[in-house]
Amino acid sequence: MVREREEWERYREQLLRHVKDFEKSKAAFDEENAKFESDRKSEEWGREGLRGKLRVAEDLLAKERAEWKKICEKDNQRMYAGRSKITDLEAQVSELKGKVEDEQAEKKRVEVLSLLTHLPFMLFAC
Repeated sequence: MVREREEWERYREQLLRHVKDFEKSKAAFDEENAKFESDRKSEEWGREGLRGKLRVAEDLLAKERAEWKKICEKDNQRMYAGRSKITDLEAQVSELKGKVEDEQAEKKRVEVLSLLTHLPFMLFAC
């Protein structure tokens, strides 16, 4: 009976040591688990914050791109209007040059005719 009691006491002590080890391990596990959950939540909040910043940046970029397209469209319209005006003015210049050349040719023709009409008088005058 003494022997059984000693075995039972050893078993009880061993069991108590296992319970204490288990409680220590459980406390360490709970602490690690709490730290893990805290880190996980921090990462989730960080990701959500970054996603929010990314959405804001994407929206801003879309607005800037739309404004840029409007500005480019206005510039293109101005450039087209300017080019049209230049083309019209070039046409007017070439038309006026043609008129000037015609007037000069007419003036020379009149001059030559005037000389030809006065030529007989000049010949007789010499």
